[in-house]
Amino acid sequence: MGRMKQMALEFEEQFMDKMLEVADRSETYLSFTSEMEGHMDMVSHLGLSDIHDMMAETWGEVQETAGKEAYGGVEVYDGG
Repeated sequence: MGRMKQMALEFEEQFMDKMLEVADRSETYLSFTSEMEGHMDMVSHLGLSDIHDMMAETWGEVQETAGKEAYGGVEVYDGG
């Protein structure tokens, strides 16, 4: 693997770690994405759409985990 590709992967990993940290303490998706804007330079080699997809996926995963912890694994009836 080339040096530049390795550096890009390392920056992506650091960005993922930062997203998890910020999402965990953010109250809303807007506050999460607003704070993450200051870290987007870490993954400037990616397209903006890809970055936003990563943030949306991370936010969803953190919220799902928080929900499971809050409800202790209780399944909530969704009407379906």
